[in-house]
Amino acid sequence: MSALRASLLKAIEELKGEVVTMADLVLNNINESFLAFKTNNLKKAESLMKADDQVDQLEEDISKAALRVIWKEQPYAQDLRVVTGILKLVTDLERIGDHATDIAEQTIHIGDLKNQRLLPKTTIMSEAAYQMVLNAINAFVKQDVKLARQVIEDDDIVDAQFNDVMASVTEQIKNDSIDSQYAVSVIMVAKYMERVADHAVNLAEWTIFMITGEHKKTPLF
Repeated sequence: MSALRASLLKAIEELKGEVVTMADLVLNNINESFLAFKTNNLKKAESLMKADDQVDQLEEDISKAALRVIWKEQPYAQDLRVVTGILKLVTDLERIGDHATDIAEQTIHIGDLKNQRLLPKTTIMSEAAYQMVLNAINAFVKQDVKLARQVIEDDDIVDAQFNDVMASVTEQIKNDSIDSQYAVSVIMVAKYMERVADHAVNLAEWTIFMITGEHKKTPLF
């Protein structure tokens, strides 16, 4: 193996390690935001409002590092796919982090209306969305196409759960059995959960791209 090739592989492995660090933080933040919502933990929600800065900084640092690898190491073929895929991955991870903050904000907005949190429907949905993100990250780490494709398929489950939550809220609005302000917040939280699942799909699709060179069945390299 040439010195240039060894240097490139080392740089790519370092990038992967930084992505895993960012993913661990995002997974923790989204899990904690779901938990704060379910348990009406306003203190936890407030702390999560400040936790997103670290996620944003990691996205910036990894993106700059990836661009330096492209400029300095001039990767091609699969190596280039991995580096460009990482640039896309961190964008979706950052947006998942944003949604953790969004959910925390809505938790604070709802305040003490903990007896109307539409459990267990939102609990089931949040657990499914979280599992999709976790599986997407594992697919990236293991470079596992089969697991990545499973994440994409699982999005239909979360979509169905979102529709279930929406139907429940709509029915309660019709029956005048739910506070209107609270209903809006629950709909927002459910939508953020759905978007988390959508970003998990993006993570899976970019992992498949890294491995196969195809993105959404379109060959790019």
